[in-house]
Amino acid sequence: MSLEFARPEFLYFLLLLPLWWLLVWPWASGGVLFARGESARRLPGWRGTRFAVALGPSRVLRAGAMVCLVVALANPQRVEIVREAALRGRGIALAVDISTSMLTIDMENESNRLTVAREAAVRFTEGRPLDELSLVAFAGQARTRVPPTVDPNLIIAGVESLGVQLVFDGTNISDAMLTSMMRLLESEREPRVIVLLTDGAHNGLGVTPVTTARAAAALGVRVHSIALLSEIDLSATPATGREAAILQAAQLESEMETVLTAISRITGGEYFRASSAVALDSIYAEINEIEAPVEELVEFEVRYPQRTWPLLLGLLLLGLDVALRGSRWGVVP
Repeated sequence: MSLEFARPEFLYFLLLLPLWWLLVWPWASGGVLFARGESARRLPGWRGTRFAVALGPSRVLRAGAMVCLVVALANPQRVEIVREAALRGRGIALAVDISTSMLTIDMENESNRLTVAREAAVRFTEGRPLDELSLVAFAGQARTRVPPTVDPNLIIAGVESLGVQLVFDGTNISDAMLTSMMRLLESEREPRVIVLLTDGAHNGLGVTPVTTARAAAALGVRVHSIALLSEIDLSATPATGREAAILQAAQLESEMETVLTAISRITGGEYFRASSAVALDSIYAEINEIEAPVEELVEFEVRYPQRTWPLLLGLLLLGLDVALRGSRWGVVP
């Protein structure tokens, strides 16, 4: 606990008090305390007793009152440091693939991948009220849909508005990570996390995802990657083409898993594969546990104004001065 002044500049007025004491007061109202009545007539030559004048009770009371009023103007405050345990959220960027392949209808209830991804992301966002979230949509390039915010409703609205053709087609995982990292670095929230969901292998030009992952690791950004791929339905595939379909699907999954696993391993995150809405919800629930809010000790100041006491004391001293002058005691001018 400590005492501080909100307006300390007013304390400079106290420097004028000695000047007032020495120069103004003796000419304005010098005097000696005396008992009213016959006692005053028996006083010795008081005008030469400058020492008695200097120590007059009336002067002391008024000087004390002035000090108290100046202190009240400076607004003294009692400052206490309060420590409380609080849950602190994280900085999380949701990077969602919006390439045309996300419109493939191969999820349960005849839903396409993008619809399943949007619904799962909304449920995940609703369970993260303490985080600072941002939303990045990507295909051939990445775009920030919602900058960092602590309002989950803004993220939910952004997720629900996601659609294809917002950017040119493709799957540029490096650009998605770089854009997400820039959004995360705008905030002081730590740890910083990217949750990246895609249904395709990286085919962008320029920096490779592994190089981008190393940069993310150097900045302390963790990446959880999710591959959204349904199981192969061979019932609708002609017998002559089943082998080729299986081979193509296995090659795509292998390419995705190689890149996404490397990204997560380098940054300290996890790689997941979802083949249905239920599996995707389960993955988000697991990420929710991994990135649970951290309990930490928060310190903050609480200020209690204390100007009332010096103000009341100053008024009391002025009142005593008035009462003293009007009592059976007085001051010889």
